[in-house]
Amino acid sequence: MTAPDSIRLTAIGTYLPDLRVPNLPAATTLGVGEDFLNTKIGIHTRAVKQPQQRTSDLCVEACEDLRRHASVHLDATQLLCVVTQNPDQRIPHTSAIVHEKLGLPGACMTFDLSQGCAGYTHGLAATAALADRYGFEHVLLCTCDPYTTITDPHDRNTALLFADAATATYLTTDAPGYRIVDADFGTAPGTTSVLRCGTEHLTMDGRGVFLNAAREAPRSIERLLDRNGLGPHDIDVILAHPGSKRIIDVVRETLGVDEDRLPFEIAHYGNTVSSSLPLMLAPRLHTRPPDTVLLAGFGVGFTWGTSLIQHTRSERSTR
Repeated sequence: MTAPDSIRLTAIGTYLPDLRVPNLPAATTLGVGEDFLNTKIGIHTRAVKQPQQRTSDLCVEACEDLRRHASVHLDATQLLCVVTQNPDQRIPHTSAIVHEKLGLPGACMTFDLSQGCAGYTHGLAATAALADRYGFEHVLLCTCDPYTTITDPHDRNTALLFADAATATYLTTDAPGYRIVDADFGTAPGTTSVLRCGTEHLTMDGRGVFLNAAREAPRSIERLLDRNGLGPHDIDVILAHPGSKRIIDVVRETLGVDEDRLPFEIAHYGNTVSSSLPLMLAPRLHTRPPDTVLLAGFGVGFTWGTSLIQHTRSERSTR
């Protein structure tokens, strides 16, 4: 088990733009059938930000939601990390801009983490490790990847998938919450071409992404569970990055779990990249949070990160 005084994930604020763009008209134009849209992609509408909204703006909205729904001490924040591959600008780092907009204290470490769909698990690992090493008691982890700004609306491989959102996760030593028990990370050699963005638009090898996800995500989950003497049915909920409905179906079939234990929940707002996992985790924190949660992110790179987290009220050991 993690040391009892380690930092804990206690609350998540979220922001989804109000605008929803229906997928069926675009699918028809792109030659994608309704059955394929429903059974393979699984996304009916996508949340899309306003043109003037930047990554830092969406992060601030998520932080405001965090403040409305949880007791947080942003004025005592000692570390702010923004997970994004779509920064406001090249210089300065977007976390510094968010820091300024929120009016955070000067004694606050800020950095960006350039990660995609595995970004949340990487961000949790990096911020928790830094906090535990240097004694930080109040940490803010933001995610925001507005991929609609880099998606070609005429590209059937990407136009029906990606959406915009932001989240703000609060980690502290002052309240009950989730500790990271263990994690598994990796990058498949020779797979950097499956998702790329050069000077303008995102390009995706859909088959390459699917094959890597179908292979690496279950393997990572099984390695992590085996190392901790657990099976899939010992976990209360498994939240896997919803790259598409078909990917989630395959991961679910491989692990032998049902839809209640490994859900697909993005049909009405889309694939929000690094924000997908915290968006699914957030509502589960509002009532009685599950004791054990497994978070599985995978995508750009082709990179994966799988984290096993446990609520501090749970007395059962996962080791």
